[in-house]
Amino acid sequence: MDFRVRLHRVYCSILLPALILCLGLFAPHARAALALDVGIYEQKPDIYIARDGRAAGILGDLLNEIARQEGWTIRTQACAWAQCMQLLKDGKIDLLPDVYYTLERSQTLNLHHVPALHSWSQVYARPDHTLRSIEDLQHHAIAVLAGSTQQDYLQTALPGLGINARIDSVQNLETGFRHVQAGRDDAVVADFYTGELLAQEHKLVATPIIFQPTQAYFAAPKGRFPTVLAAIDRHLSAWQATPDSFYYRTLDSWRLPRSQSLLSLYGRWIVGGLSGLLVLTLIVTLALRIQLRRQRRRLRRSERRLGAILDAIDASVGIKDLNFRYTFTNDKHEAFLGLSGGRLVGLRDEDVLDDAESLASIRRSDQAVIDSQERSVSQMSLQPREGESRTFLTIKAPMRGPDGSLEAICTVATDITERLRAEETAHHLAVYDSLTGLPNRRTALTHLTQMLDSASQGQCIGALLLLDLDGFKRINDMHGHDTGDQVLCGIADRLRTSVRERDLVSRVSADEFIVLLADLGSNVNDAARNAMHVAEKLRVAICNSAFSVQGKPAYITGSIGLTLIQADSQTTDSVMREADMATHRAKQHGGNQVTFYEQGLQSEVEQRLWLEHDLLQAIGTPHLTLYIQPQFGHDGRVTGGELLARWTHPTRGPVSPALFIPVAEETGLISLLGSWSLQFACDALATLREEDETYPLSLNVSPRQLMEPQFVETVRDTLASKNIPGNRLIFEVTEGVLIQDMQAVARRMQALALLGIRFSIDDFGTGYSNLAYLKRLPLYELKIDKSLVQDIPGDSDSLAIVQLILAMADQLNLRVVAEGVETEAQSRFLFEHDCHAQQGYLLARPMPLKAWVDMIRARRPR
Repeated sequence: MDFRVRLHRVYCSILLPALILCLGLFAPHARAALALDVGIYEQKPDIYIARDGRAAGILGDLLNEIARQEGWTIRTQACAWAQCMQLLKDGKIDLLPDVYYTLERSQTLNLHHVPALHSWSQVYARPDHTLRSIEDLQHHAIAVLAGSTQQDYLQTALPGLGINARIDSVQNLETGFRHVQAGRDDAVVADFYTGELLAQEHKLVATPIIFQPTQAYFAAPKGRFPTVLAAIDRHLSAWQATPDSFYYRTLDSWRLPRSQSLLSLYGRWIVGGLSGLLVLTLIVTLALRIQLRRQRRRLRRSERRLGAILDAIDASVGIKDLNFRYTFTNDKHEAFLGLSGGRLVGLRDEDVLDDAESLASIRRSDQAVIDSQERSVSQMSLQPREGESRTFLTIKAPMRGPDGSLEAICTVATDITERLRAEETAHHLAVYDSLTGLPNRRTALTHLTQMLDSASQGQCIGALLLLDLDGFKRINDMHGHDTGDQVLCGIADRLRTSVRERDLVSRVSADEFIVLLADLGSNVNDAARNAMHVAEKLRVAICNSAFSVQGKPAYITGSIGLTLIQADSQTTDSVMREADMATHRAKQHGGNQVTFYEQGLQSEVEQRLWLEHDLLQAIGTPHLTLYIQPQFGHDGRVTGGELLARWTHPTRGPVSPALFIPVAEETGLISLLGSWSLQFACDALATLREEDETYPLSLNVSPRQLMEPQFVETVRDTLASKNIPGNRLIFEVTEGVLIQDMQAVARRMQALALLGIRFSIDDFGTGYSNLAYLKRLPLYELKIDKSLVQDIPGDSDSLAIVQLILAMADQLNLRVVAEGVETEAQSRFLFEHDCHAQQGYLLARPMPLKAWVDMIRARRPR
């Protein structure tokens, strides 16, 4: 027994202190509470900071209770809404209450799952407001919290509905409500709980405009505090499942107190008063019955007199109740609907009308009176079951009862169909030519003035075409004016169908027409070419097919004078005078032609037109071919060659590529030209292969051709049909192609590289300044532009650039070819600095393929 006692004492003296020591070391960690920095922006009653620094409001009370139960410590930090959101995203606060859910926020923040607060957005205004629906926000100023979902919604929804309203961003809703109270804004948007409180403080009222049901959450930085959000979800789920929980008690405590009913306050007095009134009513009732009989007789006489007056007026009159049933109509309204004898009373419009558009128009106007309770005036067309559609000027007014409430809608509709037809006829006669139906001279001059105003503001260039028929007087003299009028109508039809809808064709005199062309481009040369195309189209439309004159064909031609409408154009008179002078010059040169007032533009446009036409004819003929200019290495051997387009016009002689290549690019002929060039290059490679020449050939590829959807398939099919390996071709592209879409260009070049095609950057060093593409694209070669080569070795700047290109190419393992080499000094310098190949007049000029093959054969040892 003594042994057990001694053992117990040992345990107590050793183990108990050790246990106490361990608990003492562990206790600080066990008691350490989670401290959360909570950002709070002022938005009563949802959330705000109380005077003692604690979170308050609906969400503040909920958070404090959850923190109490979970053992958290809450530290509040005041901030504006946008500032709070930024602090949360930067991780400088741990939690942010009252965050509405959006898809974007769910991707950048951590939100729990159970909504902490259900609300909606509502528009508040001064008590004298007229806002009934969202359409009434037109031309109003609306205050909204900066960075809120309401701001995002209104900035997106209002323009989509065609509503032009000014959105005034405020840093807090208190400021927004003050703005409306002071008249700086017309309305303010807030969620229900906040709006209910602030509207009472600032003497505003809620409008019927409600939108965007919302759910408020607590948010944490992305990827942080999942256990905190899970705890919030757990408490909210438990509370919201219990009707008398802390959650619902908190909501009720923050709602505005309801006024006591009058019955509860003054019940006794009301009952006593009613009893007295009942006695008084019994006494007065007998006297009122006598007066009532007299009033009924007078009322019947008034109704008969009023009915006779309404039946006599020249307008349709009807009265409907709030269910849109007729309670009264005059004879004229019944006659329009095909009824009589008061049979319309008790019916609705859909009972007597079948036209859906008419019914919709009536219902809209009736509903507008009910909603606004104000008089409205509108013009509407109605189609009865029998008879033609008629247009009415309709006045609709609310009819109120003795207590001022709306009881019915009164409609007075006057038939204005004939008046509108007369106005339309008068307007047509004032604006249009009575013979051809085209706009007349007055209309054309008005339109010309508008075009001059637009041009003076730097907008698109337009053109004026003055068309004078050649020898038209002869038709009138030989066949009479009736035949001449038929021809003029035919010419008007041809002109009308040959222009765009936005262009104007006008008859200004007996045989003169004006055509006004709008939006021809911002560049003078482009606008001139476009105008010439249209003018030629009009000239051909007139003269290309005969008119029938008394059963016989007759051809008519026209002389067209053309002038541009641009920023330096003066007045309508000066522009008309320029077009008239151009037309006179066209007639002096024999008629049936188009002449520019500006002589310089005339020659340029004519050159452009023959270039477009003759280039298309030249493709595939001996007039257009590819010359080869060989490239030489430092040992004098041929290492490659570039194919260059050459066009010899049968009448105009050699045409520079600098002229016809841009035309091919702009007109789309570059695709046809590129396809032909690819075929030619493959044939040239086959010819060189027969001569045991195995070096590659370079071919220029335009940006437009490179990005054509079928270009890769075209190259693959051509190589296969010609039995040419892809590594025998080098496609030269300019640096400008890389500016368009680097990723798309890279994908296209990678696809071609799989066929063996190699790529060279032409004119390197003169274009695109971002050299990052050098490592992103499958490049084989750089070509130093001749503008850099021609100044070396004398020019220090060109010398430095060329040396830099050669060093950079060496580091990137790219081949370098210098073009435009014309002197021994240039050649010697380039080879001394490791340039791989050269081409230029010093070494060989471009020559036909046959001449090059002959030169190859001549150089071989016999």
